Amino acid sequence: MIFSTVKITMCNGKGGAGKTTLAVLLATAFQKAGHRVALVDRDPQGTATRWIEETHDIELAQPDGNHRLVLIDTPPRLESAALQESLAESDCALLVSSPSPADLWTSQNTVATIQKYLPAGRPARIIFNQVQSRTILAKDLAALAQRIGLPALTAHIGRRQAFQHAALLGWRALDAESREELLSAALEIAALHP
Repeated sequence: MIFSTVKITMCNGKGGAGKTTLAVLLATAFQKAGHRVALVDRDPQGTATRWIEETHDIELAQPDGNHRLVLIDTPPRLESAALQESLAESDCALLVSSPSPADLWTSQNTVATIQKYLPAGRPARIIFNQVQSRTILAKDLAALAQRIGLPALTAHIGRRQAFQHAALLGWRALDAESREELLSAALEIAALHP
């Protein structure tokens, strides 16, 4: 069966926001929810590729028309041709940001790149990652999203050791709460393109 494939670019202009971690874990969550998913690793560091080779949770596959979703992991550089080309061919952009001042400032710059290269009318959202509950910044993610300049997903991802362990142990490293966060985010992302 041939699907209308939805391409989603995961981006941020700085490293350390958890872009690759979320790309792999969301691809796995989409697969667990029954979607055929491809993950494209365009970051020269190749971390997503290595992760998938180690854990075998999902396939690292080039899109072939049978994938419902294609997640594209991009380099953490706004001037990167790989990032710009990924945005230009995507149906959606997900800006991965933690609620920290450094990510806030870089995310504002990333919004300008998204607006320049993502085709008009296609959705772009912030997915907040590494959120520490009960902190001042975590209490008002909507205000942070407004400062960044994009709407945020309702779902956000907490700061958990399990997500780091997943790079070596795969999906089985995640507890039920971690999986639920990822599946909630995946469902919200999928709803952007019914």
